[in-house]
Amino acid sequence: MKNEIVIKIGVMFYLCSILGYFYELILNLFYNGKLYSHGILNGPWLPIYGVGSLIILLLNKYKKKPLVIFILSFLLTGALEGISGFVLLKLAKKRLWDYTGHFLNIGGFVCFLSAFCFGIGGLLVIYLIYPLVKKIIEKIKREHLNCTPKFRQK
Repeated sequence: MKNEIVIKIGVMFYLCSILGYFYELILNLFYNGKLYSHGILNGPWLPIYGVGSLIILLLNKYKKKPLVIFILSFLLTGALEGISGFVLLKLAKKRLWDYTGHFLNIGGFVCFLSAFCFGIGGLLVIYLIYPLVKKIIEKIKREHLNCTPKFRQK
């Protein structure tokens, strides 16, 4: 069902955007000892994590090869972070993160540790989060998943 696919994609985007927000909140608490809300949007979500999760979902065809999932997640989401950081700096004149001084950083936009964590995140998306989302959505009655508006007849 087409609506089911759209809903799964939407849920994954928003769920991972929210999970990414809390991931960064916890990281900041761990490294800096304080809670700090990152991002330029209002609310507890960081859309770059939602976009990353959708990119990772494209790797679902390699589900039987976790090492491939990890390596491709590492590379693709690392590239997403690097490109996003560069574009934000050039277009919005904002640097929302800076990995300068970290091991194998590229322009301060991405580093080995962040890409490694995203590789782990890719495994979580493929083997835990998406299967859970899929299971929940498949339990919802099909008529409740119909996103087509119904208009009253006169």
